[in-house]
Amino acid sequence: MRTPRPHAKTHGAERGLTRFEGFSDAVFAIALTLLIVEIKVPGSPQGPQGYTDLVHAMAEQWREHLALVLCYIVIGAYWLQHHYSGRIYARSDHWFGAINLLFLLAIVVVPYPIRIWVFDLGTAFEPVASVVFTTGVALIACAWMAKWFYGVVGRRTMDERLAADFIQQMTRRYGLAASTQIVAVPISAFSPRIGVAVTLLAVAFFFLPQPRPRYHPGEEPSLRDVSDG
Repeated sequence: MRTPRPHAKTHGAERGLTRFEGFSDAVFAIALTLLIVEIKVPGSPQGPQGYTDLVHAMAEQWREHLALVLCYIVIGAYWLQHHYSGRIYARSDHWFGAINLLFLLAIVVVPYPIRIWVFDLGTAFEPVASVVFTTGVALIACAWMAKWFYGVVGRRTMDERLAADFIQQMTRRYGLAASTQIVAVPISAFSPRIGVAVTLLAVAFFFLPQPRPRYHPGEEPSLRDVSDG
């Protein structure tokens, strides 16, 4: 029987991830579901009125549709990584949960800066809106990295069976993506659309398949453990 490696001291009650992941998944699901509510149907009390062509009225709502797609992409990209990280984290504690709450707050709030940019696209306010957009997405990246670095120190909340080179590889990958999103903020102040494009390219990185977790020899999880995760 394998003897678990000691990990850094955790804070508060150390717990498993079942309720932690369940709550996070619920927040993601609600955030994604509420996006469509923002689009008001033509003819509804808050929707477009006085139109003579329904198709044209729907087409005029292109900003609403673009905002929906962008919000879904950004939130969906981070849900994919949240789902993937279930193979990396092994436990939670008070501060890990608190940092995760900040991460989820950034997820819930991000539709606001995205909609600001979409509705000010092509106007005199686009430069400011671009900074708001890139900052909103960068805050998600910062919260994600805060959770990552809290967990990686002494394997405080990470699976101690994971190989060190794998953790280093993922730190570089996540760090590069987060750094790109942060750099996009000042870029957007001088070149709004390039800054937004850089942000979206960094987000697109999270849609790529991430490396299969690697473990210390002889400590690979069983097929049951993988399916449960």
